[in-house]
Amino acid sequence: MDPITHGVVGLAMAAFTGEAVSMANPYAIGSLLGAVIPDGDIVMQLRGDYSYLKNHRGMSHSIPFIFLYGMAITALLSFIYPGASMMKLFLYAVSGCISHLMLDITNSYGAQVLWPFYRKKVTLDLLLVYDPLLIILSLAIIIPNVRTKINPIIALIIFAVYLSVRYWMKSHAKKIIKAHFDCSDEILFIRILPSMVGIVRWHFVIRSQGKRIIGEVNILPERFRIIEVMDDLDNKLFKAVKNTNIAKFFGEFTPLFHVKCSKTKHGYEYSFTDLRYYIAKDFLHHATAVMDENFKLVNSVFHPYRRTRNVEI
Repeated sequence: MDPITHGVVGLAMAAFTGEAVSMANPYAIGSLLGAVIPDGDIVMQLRGDYSYLKNHRGMSHSIPFIFLYGMAITALLSFIYPGASMMKLFLYAVSGCISHLMLDITNSYGAQVLWPFYRKKVTLDLLLVYDPLLIILSLAIIIPNVRTKINPIIALIIFAVYLSVRYWMKSHAKKIIKAHFDCSDEILFIRILPSMVGIVRWHFVIRSQGKRIIGEVNILPERFRIIEVMDDLDNKLFKAVKNTNIAKFFGEFTPLFHVKCSKTKHGYEYSFTDLRYYIAKDFLHHATAVMDENFKLVNSVFHPYRRTRNVEI
């Protein structure tokens, strides 16, 4: 989720104190700070795009770190608001941190919440990166005139129901996908991901023998389409690139990617594609590795968000 969504949700959680959500409420400030502080890993940007992208949503988004954040926020706010309860400040700061981690694992990017015991990013693939209902419910809790009409508990129940509906939509999308494929096709796995452009749209990645199938399912009205079929790379060509820094980085960056190799005049060009996000008829993240005729790496570049953006790896 983006920082604004995290901040709005953090303030909404503070409404459960029963007090006004304002700068005069130290618990609201604690919840707000807790909800945005895990994204403090943006300081890695000082070391360049590569360092930031490699570490984003890593250990800074883990369960052990939320208690460290909670203690730091409590210490700061206890100094600014000496009359506030330290235990209450700590609980609201940690609650804000928990909201951040929970929201981040609901979208397809995920987070290393179980670091250092489990270093892969955990994801539920349920919510959009910018989810409209989540923002609307949070603002309804925060805005005084609306809050008198919608109790925070009611808003929380509505959100729980919404998550259940999203889970049903995801399950239904999987049924639609299976209905469009011959049972004789050997499907190794199917992953369903929320679309970036519609609340009732879902994207999918199917891995079968020798290929990946990427497509889209529309729940209402029910529609199905194949976006692209990608053939797996020859094992010999993949072995030549798999131990390069760009291949290792891309494998850590996304669990769903495809590699294509093209013969060039002076060697080979490998194209990496992150299959999680599809928008405007293209995937969001790419990378390129150039190798000579002896498969020696010449250059490798990561292209986050657009193909024209180049981050040397």
